[in-house]
Amino acid sequence: MIIRISLAIAAMAIIGCYPVSHIIVGERAAAISAFQVEIYADYPAVYEKIAILDAGSGFAIKDPAFPFTWQAKMDKVVERLKNEAALLGANGIVMMGTDNKVIQTIGSNSEGTITSSSYLQKIGKAMAIYVP
Repeated sequence: MIIRISLAIAAMAIIGCYPVSHIIVGERAAAISAFQVEIYADYPAVYEKIAILDAGSGFAIKDPAFPFTWQAKMDKVVERLKNEAALLGANGIVMMGTDNKVIQTIGSNSEGTITSSSYLQKIGKAMAIYVP
């Protein structure tokens, strides 16, 4: 019984979670291609803020990936940030920071055996902007 509940919770977490979110702080525009989104280390001279973005490198059914190296994890975070910005009509993102996160799961079976697993994830935050 406990195993079934654990599997159901794990399945919902994997299927339902997409490690990207946003907070709208300006005006959205028509969606564009993610290839048109530029990355900025600093704000350009003229820009409009659209949204604050968060993204992680974790697995998602919507965007399956198994990045193992830190660079591959960072590349996945940037890809997801650019995709989200493009959906909101932003043609640029200003990186606001990155961090590493440890995800740990603990479970047990009916005999009392406890199992544990963990993995590392990269997370990033950016401001989606429109540069005229």
